[in-house]
Amino acid sequence: MSDVTIVGMPRSNLTRTVRIACIEKEIRFDFSSRNVQNPGQDPTSAVLKHNPFGKVPVLKHGSFTLYETAAICRYIDDSFPGPLLRPVAGKKIARMNQWISLAMTRLDQNIIRKFVIPMVFADSQQRHDPGFAIHMNQLADVIRHDLSVLNPAYDEGWLFGERFTIPDMMIMPMLHYLNAMPGGPEMLGDAPNVLDAYQRFKARSSASQTDPLLPEQVLKSA
Repeated sequence: MSDVTIVGMPRSNLTRTVRIACIEKEIRFDFSSRNVQNPGQDPTSAVLKHNPFGKVPVLKHGSFTLYETAAICRYIDDSFPGPLLRPVAGKKIARMNQWISLAMTRLDQNIIRKFVIPMVFADSQQRHDPGFAIHMNQLADVIRHDLSVLNPAYDEGWLFGERFTIPDMMIMPMLHYLNAMPGGPEMLGDAPNVLDAYQRFKARSSASQTDPLLPEQVLKSA
């Protein structure tokens, strides 16, 4: 049993990011989804005990508890030996923080919260509502714009060349869900560097070990 435990939902893109960070850092950890609320439900008392905002993922390292994905990933990188999950030059670190902020405040919101989740949980009536379709098409245009901003940043491999870093670990699980949505493969196809990075991500051991195994409900929405 490890003294590091990640608490979260297996299909949470942010929980997956933290699990990927642990695997890439080559540290042993336990993963627990026990007493974690299902998507859309109120937070459980077990989760609120570790995070007063009721969100996952949560990291437990001995007696130390930490929440918020970016903070957890940085802690993992700073606290354990193993491959660096970040660049080392000052300007590159600043750029990394820029991409992390973008991933959390814009990409996660536009791709996951506003597009993927409503698309997955839309009922038949919503899917046939012209207003819903118009709204989703507008969001698709926003996502295309966001991917077009990312595309040149991925022209040399990952965001920082050959090194797979924390912002890559945040962005790629989002693209996994986007790719399963109607129009998602076409959006990625319009950003070839991003698509190439996503294909390489799928081939990584950390990706296969944390694959959320999308349920039939998600696959049928595509």
